[in-house]
Amino acid sequence: MVYIGICDDDRYFMDYIGRELERILKKKNIDAKIYKFESGMDLLEAYDNEDKPFDIIFLDIGMPRLDGLEVAEIIRKKDEETLLIFLTSMEEEVYKAFKYNTFRFIRKTHINKELKEALESSIEKITDEKHIFKTLNGDLSIYTSDILYFEFIDRNVYIKTFDTKYKTTIRRFKDIEDKFTSKGFILIYRGCMVNINYIKSIGNLDITLDNGEKLPVSRYRMEEVKKSFIKVARRG
Repeated sequence: MVYIGICDDDRYFMDYIGRELERILKKKNIDAKIYKFESGMDLLEAYDNEDKPFDIIFLDIGMPRLDGLEVAEIIRKKDEETLLIFLTSMEEEVYKAFKYNTFRFIRKTHINKELKEALESSIEKITDEKHIFKTLNGDLSIYTSDILYFEFIDRNVYIKTFDTKYKTTIRRFKDIEDKFTSKGFILIYRGCMVNINYIKSIGNLDITLDNGEKLPVSRYRMEEVKKSFIKVARRG
């Protein structure tokens, strides 16, 4: 699931963007939840209970009270990971936003051309980024696309790649679930999350991965695993 926020004081324009995002995501069979905010203050309230409530934020620069740049500055103090995509009709404001680690700019006058590229690039970015994990042998730096699955054994999270299995110092599997559910991973049983892109085939109560390895699937998770597998197959 990808979580997207849209913040723009122009309700009509915001609704239009929302519809376009839904259309693009549906065509690509990507599950997403879209939240709309008519002011920067409303958007910032979402950070009251979570450090990173969104994977992607489409943020208007020109808003009353708190403008988009002021909102971005506050967000970056709490959340350095969310992709910020600025919406603007004032191209000269673009240069002021570089310091907020901006992912894309969309000119409102070119919304039909630039929105699709920005969304597709951001989805690609969040599903294949580099992560750093603590292991017994030091820090492990690894791309999402290199991970076959995560497994929870004896109160430790293990990371399985095509070549190696790493033991991390992570003691809570929920931390992995919270972070990687939106990055193309699915829970196949309590304590194991698999990269959907590497599921080769599905049996009665198991799956076979691209490396030939078989993993069991909980009967309560099988339907969801099948749905996700079919979505990826359609995309490919």
